[in-house]
Amino acid sequence: MLRSLVALKPPSSDEYTFQRNLSKTALEEALTNGAILWVDIYDGVEDDLPWLETQLALHPVVVQDLHREDRHPTLVVYPDYIFLSLIQPQIRLKKVQAIEIHCLIGDNFFVTVRRSEANPVDEAYNRISKLQTSWELGVTYFLFLTIQFVVDAYYPLLDKISFKLDDLENTILAGENVSQHALYHIKHQLIALRQMLAPQREVLSDVIGQERLIRTSETRDLFRHLYERLLRVYDMLDSQRDFTSNVLDLIQSQESFRLTSAVNRLTILSVIFFPLTFLVGLFGLNFITTDPGLVIPLSGTLVFLFIVGLVILSAAVIWWIFKRKGWL
Repeated sequence: MLRSLVALKPPSSDEYTFQRNLSKTALEEALTNGAILWVDIYDGVEDDLPWLETQLALHPVVVQDLHREDRHPTLVVYPDYIFLSLIQPQIRLKKVQAIEIHCLIGDNFFVTVRRSEANPVDEAYNRISKLQTSWELGVTYFLFLTIQFVVDAYYPLLDKISFKLDDLENTILAGENVSQHALYHIKHQLIALRQMLAPQREVLSDVIGQERLIRTSETRDLFRHLYERLLRVYDMLDSQRDFTSNVLDLIQSQESFRLTSAVNRLTILSVIFFPLTFLVGLFGLNFITTDPGLVIPLSGTLVFLFIVGLVILSAAVIWWIFKRKGWL
């Protein structure tokens, strides 16, 4: 699909005349007459890319890049235009996916090639179509809005991850069991988002240094502000990754504490039963085969009750000692 926004300023007027969704023939004429164009190609690009290649005399490498999605931000400068690739993050089925947005920026044209899921282009396109005064800023402003909405696409994802981390932390502090699998899954999402954002930071820095795009101090300030927003997103990613690691450490500490507590309880039980086992074993060695000199001459009900009482008393004394030392 191909759609377009065209603004042409007649020689006898200081105001632009705006048109939408022109035919390819009309777009060719507008491009020849020096009109400002935004051409957006989404889905079904196979029918439109050959026309675009012919009209803009695209380099073969650029044509190949437009046909593929290697999911890596790129900035390449050509004599007549600049080729730029951006990455929009998206989470589907709990996995981070990258949607690539290709941009071609010339003196008076701005072309976007992408899939229909690339919402930042739709938002920037709609903003430009409604805010006609922005056409005075030229196609560089179109690029600015597109990058801005791409950067803004990270915020809802980070907020969603932040809410999950807060819920998991509250669950852990409440004493409930939490699987480490959920934390590792979030950590992998943050790593994937960071891998998308890091190269875009370098690309945006290169854009600021392009004099063909940044021609005024006002435009440079816009992109610097955008770069600072991207850095804030980058810092948020690092903070959430550190927070995830802290929550993982908390889970591991609780699991270690539970294991230690279980071992302590088993140890205490074994210590309590040690004198019981000794006493019962000692007085249970009166067999016929035992040397009469070694047989303990004890018998009768009172003796039996004395032995049972001694067993109970020894267990109670050990329990009291452990309780006093705070081991129970």
